[in-house]
Amino acid sequence: MASCGGEGGASDNPAASPSPATSPTPEAPDLTIFHNWAYPIAGACLPKSDNLMPNASRDYRGGTHEGVDFYAVDNCTAIEKNTPALAAKPGRIIRADHDYTDLTPEQLQRANDRIAAGDANAFEVLDLFRGRQVWIDHGKGIVTRYAHLEGIPEAIVVGVQVETGDVVGFVGDSGTPESISAPDTEIHLHWEFRVGDSYLGAGMPPEDVRALYESLFEPVPDNATFE
Repeated sequence: MASCGGEGGASDNPAASPSPATSPTPEAPDLTIFHNWAYPIAGACLPKSDNLMPNASRDYRGGTHEGVDFYAVDNCTAIEKNTPALAAKPGRIIRADHDYTDLTPEQLQRANDRIAAGDANAFEVLDLFRGRQVWIDHGKGIVTRYAHLEGIPEAIVVGVQVETGDVVGFVGDSGTPESISAPDTEIHLHWEFRVGDSYLGAGMPPEDVRALYESLFEPVPDNATFE
């Protein structure tokens, strides 16, 4: 940086004087935060049923659905047990449940007891029903969660950086009550888009939730303006 002259005074050389101070150019907003995501299942699309989208009620646990469910039907592609689940954007693995053990009847009963006592939305209860999971931190407060997984590649461990399309898990039914009562009948990927302490679209009406999630998987509009 050019000197402003001697200590305590201006330079005697006008040519050496700095330009008038200007405000720094504001950093351009990252318009890709809520655009340009890839589907977590190859060839998938959003389910047509709002019951498989965020904010749908979940009567079996007295709570609210916090993600998108990708089943074998209503999702534009075949999805079955061990279908690869893919990173939807680059990020860092912050959870990978390699040591997961299957849900037991005793655990399910304790969870149901807590639900009956009014703890349906307690983290431990929700986490139990999500089963085997992988979480990816994408920065800027965004984390994606992959739940009900059948398995996880050995290379997917905490701290590993993944790129869009990398296999981070395999579809299963872990954590579902049906994994005990009727195994392999609830095979699907539960995918959550977390923003800060909540999930994307929390409390919004179904049509607005759908529009918001549709925009995730679209390019940034050429005329987009963000204030």
